[in-house]
Amino acid sequence: MNKLQLEAMLKSNCGKNPEDCTDKELYAALLSLVQTLAAKRESNCGKKKLYYISAEFLIGKLLSNNMINLGIYEDVKSILASWGKSLGALEELEPEPSLGNGGLGRLAACFLDSIATLGSTGTASG
Repeated sequence: MNKLQLEAMLKSNCGKNPEDCTDKELYAALLSLVQTLAAKRESNCGKKKLYYISAEFLIGKLLSNNMINLGIYEDVKSILASWGKSLGALEELEPEPSLGNGGLGRLAACFLDSIATLGSTGTASG
């Protein structure tokens, strides 16, 4: 991920220069970029598949977690800083899903995150 990719996504999403974008516009463009980069990752085409069933999930905020897993968090933070923008401010725009009530919900989220991060084939159900 580089500065040009993020600039291109901003131009595509809102037709503005980065410095002229609102935090919400930057947030939306960053979500689109993370989604595009995540879709390009190789998947595990092995014969084994993991299944996880849970009545609750406490997944937390996903943007930062996905950027960390893609290895672009620090790059994005630096790029935004060069435009006078704060990644922390964008992270605050993301709503907290708060699905479930604790305990097993966080454990379920950890299992799902591990499956995705390792590129394993998996399905989850709640």
